[in-house]
Amino acid sequence: MCQRCGCQQFIEAGREAVLKRAVEIVAELKLSPSNVDDYEITETISGIIAPFGLREDEVFRIASWISGLHDDHPLVRRGEQYQKHMRAFQDSFARLPVPGDPKYIATTYHQLEQLARRLDEAALASLPFETQKTIEAVNHVHEDKTRLSRVKERYGL
Repeated sequence: MCQRCGCQQFIEAGREAVLKRAVEIVAELKLSPSNVDDYEITETISGIIAPFGLREDEVFRIASWISGLHDDHPLVRRGEQYQKHMRAFQDSFARLPVPGDPKYIATTYHQLEQLARRLDEAALASLPFETQKTIEAVNHVHEDKTRLSRVKERYGL
């Protein structure tokens, strides 16, 4: 469980709150078994761009500075590489069935990932079939070990 997405409040409220919120997220993000991978790709691209997540310590700041010393080097072409990553990020969100703030969408999807892990077969059985299959897809989305290579190939990263 993470500390940033807000899942804790639903988990602490109990199984019914988790189930209700999971169903709300599936509807809000228009998730289906066929587009769960598209949502996961937004996390994959974000992980490529910011591989260590949110870091504000001295080592990260200094390492970023040192790395930045090579930004203008013609063989490194960091600006060009960053543009590719930026386009991949934007395109990954443009492929989703709902428009909106990428931070909100990704946080909400991540919250569903956390909540879905808490739902057992009995809870899932109480849901409409499509919602049940969607949550099951969310629970199994990390089993695909080809996603990173597919993303890199798709966007030339």
